[in-house]
Amino acid sequence: MTAVKRLMILITGLCLGQHAKSAPLAAPLAAVAEALSTEELRELQGKLNRRASLAVDFVQTRTSALRPSRPSVSSGKAIFAKPAKFRWTLEKPQEDILIFDGTNIFSYKPGDKIVSRFKTEGGRAKEIKEIIDFVLDFDALLRRYKLEKAVRVGQLITLNLTPKIPTQVTNLNITVDAKDYFVGVVSMIFTNKNTSEIQFSNPVPGKVDSKSFASPVGLAVVDGF
Repeated sequence: MTAVKRLMILITGLCLGQHAKSAPLAAPLAAVAEALSTEELRELQGKLNRRASLAVDFVQTRTSALRPSRPSVSSGKAIFAKPAKFRWTLEKPQEDILIFDGTNIFSYKPGDKIVSRFKTEGGRAKEIKEIIDFVLDFDALLRRYKLEKAVRVGQLITLNLTPKIPTQVTNLNITVDAKDYFVGVVSMIFTNKNTSEIQFSNPVPGKVDSKSFASPVGLAVVDGF
């Protein structure tokens, strides 16, 4: 399996903006759902666009429609930086590191003596770039998805979106804390009825060390295909 395919499998369902301090989020049962106004949506859009970089912990649960009682759970840390840099460190159930420096993907495991390098060009580069936009740029999300519904229940805002152009994703739901404007939970439903949910915690916004997106020092680089 190529690094690009592994990357897409690992992070299918990623979200955007400033991420949750804790998860999951639950609304008070007595709260009444209210549709967001145009002004509130604009405010939300502005608040979610404000980060240029972000480090975050994640827990992702993927469930197969064929085996709904056996979900796959993975966890780790991710770093994103505009306009197009990304580091995904999978810690459980196995260690795996993928880095995108804006041009190449580097793939390796802790203890490896070599790192595989995959060039991204054309549609592949655009696909990877959209992942970073998806995480840090709410405007990019709205270019790809149609907002079907936005409601507030207490301090939580729930956004329901569908793709403008048919993709493997049929439905996207995002839960946002309306007080501090962070995304806590993102869930996706796919055409094959599989689902993916990601919970985010411990966000660290601000400047990111450029070395986070460089090929690891001391490892031989081998070009992959």
